[in-house]
Amino acid sequence: MSRPVLSLPIRALSSTQPNASQWVCRRCLATQAEAPTSTTPIPPANLPDRSVTSTPKYDPTLPASQRIGPDGKVYRLNRRDFLLKKPLGQDRIPTAYLQHSTAKHLHINEKAQREKTVPHKQIIGVVVSHGKMDRTVKVRIGKQTWNPRIGKYFKDHDNLLTHDPNNSLTTGDVVELHRLRVSKRVGHVVAKIISPFGKPIGQRPPIPKPDDRLAAYKEKRFAKLDRRELRRKAAEGDAEAIEKLKKVDLDPGKGAEVGVGKGKKDNVQAKGKTAAGKGAVLGEKGQKLPSGVLPGGKHEVGKINTRAKHNKETAMKFEAQAAENLSEAKEKAEKLEQKGLESDSALR
Repeated sequence: MSRPVLSLPIRALSSTQPNASQWVCRRCLATQAEAPTSTTPIPPANLPDRSVTSTPKYDPTLPASQRIGPDGKVYRLNRRDFLLKKPLGQDRIPTAYLQHSTAKHLHINEKAQREKTVPHKQIIGVVVSHGKMDRTVKVRIGKQTWNPRIGKYFKDHDNLLTHDPNNSLTTGDVVELHRLRVSKRVGHVVAKIISPFGKPIGQRPPIPKPDDRLAAYKEKRFAKLDRRELRRKAAEGDAEAIEKLKKVDLDPGKGAEVGVGKGKKDNVQAKGKTAAGKGAVLGEKGQKLPSGVLPGGKHEVGKINTRAKHNKETAMKFEAQAAENLSEAKEKAEKLEQKGLESDSALR
């Protein structure tokens, strides 16, 4: 008798064939790119000796006298921490800049304002459009809408224009938003990327944190307050302030001249650094106004006859337009009556 032929299981034959390439979505690839390639555990580093004084670290919460570096000199704060620590000379900061801030070195008045705020609920959406507007993307937020006729909720969504400061987002990203009025149409800003789509987070421009947004806001406010103070000094006749405004291509204001508006030194009513100096920059008590300028420095003084003539011509134009509109309305009412149609106008 012949010997039986050797038989192999099917799974053994299938294992010898090369594996087909498996499809992986772009979001999974972006997530896998961030994970470390090696899973070997790293041994813990040696703990520092507590008996030896360690090198002082950068700490923005310390006062200037205690910020001493390794060289024994006082180190300076970086731009962001300097702006956060410097008090802003205004009564109130918008809530949207404070409710998500976590900086510990804010001024005591700003900390008191932040304690009164409450972070809003978490807003998560998907980017559905990018690249059509500069630093602005469209994010779709899911919601439920009540149908009164059927009497139940249905799935719905809202599309929100969101501020993307560094153009970091792309279509398909799952992001978290914070409320922030950036413009008339844009009322949200991206807070972080929850799940990237395509390019990993490490290869994109960084997204500003809430403290970074607060520092940028304070920097703009400091610049505006400095310009306002320069204009006040220029209106008083300060030559240095007028020169600074001209260097940055800013108008010192009408009637601002060197040496005009300062007042005498012995004049008690001259403008000084008091609470009364917060009003208009021209027209204060004890201040000599330039020729041709009204108190307040806004309008030039002209001849009375010229202004009266201009006002009279404007009034005549309005009266002529009103008479023309009235006659046109009457003609339309008569045409309707001829056609047998009724008119509800009160001019009949």
